[in-house]
Amino acid sequence: MNTHSIPTFVVVGHVNKGKSSVVATLLEDPSIPIDLVPGTTTEAAAYDFKIDGKSIFRLIDTPGFQEAEATLEQLQLRSKNAGDHQNAIRDFIKEFDGAGRFHDEVELLRPLLQPGPVGLLYVVDASRPYRATHEAEMEILRWVGRPGMALMNRIGEEDHAESWRPVLQQFFSVVRDFNAHEADAETRLRLLATFGELHEDWKAPLKAAVDSFSARTKQRATQSSDAMARFLVESWSHVEMMNFTPANSSAEGGKEAAKLSARYEKYLRKLESDARRTVESVYGFAPLDRLELNFNLTPEDLFDQEGWRLFGLSQAQLTARAAAAGGVAGGVLDLFTGGLSFGAGVALGSVVGAAGVWFGSQRVAKQWTPEHTRFARLFPGQHGHVRAFGPIANDAFAWVLLDRALVHLRVVQHRAHARQGPLNLEDTAGFRVSDMSADQRKVVDHVLRDCQGAGKQRQAPHPEVVQNLARCLKAFAQGD
Repeated sequence: MNTHSIPTFVVVGHVNKGKSSVVATLLEDPSIPIDLVPGTTTEAAAYDFKIDGKSIFRLIDTPGFQEAEATLEQLQLRSKNAGDHQNAIRDFIKEFDGAGRFHDEVELLRPLLQPGPVGLLYVVDASRPYRATHEAEMEILRWVGRPGMALMNRIGEEDHAESWRPVLQQFFSVVRDFNAHEADAETRLRLLATFGELHEDWKAPLKAAVDSFSARTKQRATQSSDAMARFLVESWSHVEMMNFTPANSSAEGGKEAAKLSARYEKYLRKLESDARRTVESVYGFAPLDRLELNFNLTPEDLFDQEGWRLFGLSQAQLTARAAAAGGVAGGVLDLFTGGLSFGAGVALGSVVGAAGVWFGSQRVAKQWTPEHTRFARLFPGQHGHVRAFGPIANDAFAWVLLDRALVHLRVVQHRAHARQGPLNLEDTAGFRVSDMSADQRKVVDHVLRDCQGAGKQRQAPHPEVVQNLARCLKAFAQGD
């Protein structure tokens, strides 16, 4: 495609109103420079939105207006009527290019006059009230004569959209709300579709862009679900083994057991970290820092209340989670009521089983030595002095690993690429395994049982197990 035939949108506005943030979010490019310091963008820069290496459309980030009223005065001196507005702008650019003054205005106006299909996106901060001084900016853009759209961004907490809207509608045929730091894929897709309405010649290429974007969104859902499923299946079935010298004392044996437990925990942490990096990469992010509480296999009481705050879980909710693992297999567990109580149809055995998990053994996984009567059957071919830790024996912990994966996916899916700072995984509004349907919980329960069985036989779970879980997670994440 010829470089001038790509639909191009020049992003303009007052300085420090979020133009670069809009560009970063629309292009899904977190590498675009964004800073709270006014004037970070000093030169116009073009960025292409590409899918499979093909440029679909182009955004040009520009410096903000610094002297709009003075610029308009300069243009008016060079113009006699509306017929020569663009020539007046060209004369202005020619005179002040490299002159120092009006540098930012020259940089933002130049790409608006380039050949080819060019539109403009005028970005305002609707968290601040409209001022009459903004009218000079819009009047200058009207002189350009390009089809345009106004985007009401939000930088602060207040909302002054109603003071902006009637003014913007006088200058732009399309006015949209667009929070560059909150816009998810669906919001971006709707805005992209609107671009095609600005000019008749853009409908076909922008329709193709929307279709490509939709296809990539579906592909990302599949890839992220596959990554989560692989992580969960491996973590649920993993067995950590190590040779050891028969301990001369119980203290030495305890140290070896602690060492094996630590190795098991380290391996699970790496599995989770790798899966998260994969999910983040699928959605176009470099590895992100995160605000979260880490799961901890020690002390012995795994269900320490501090450790579970990551999931917003009370003791009652954890008991409910354990009941899910016990009751789903029998198909008798009703939907959770807010994750806090049981429906009347829950079998008594499920409730008793839940209490047993909560008040009984709370070990994440069992540790095995050759002295166990079941060791030879569980770990065939292993001889000598070998300790084994795993697979996961505590169903509640297995479900919490799933919860962590779903929370992380939810936050990444809804993270705008302009957002700075770490992922906040401490705010767990969003997915919960308690929101799964009975059929979905049944699938998870069967996969968990398959993983535990495979781990005890020192076998890798069948690939179909991963596929079944991936399909289940994808359907849940998409609300199917």
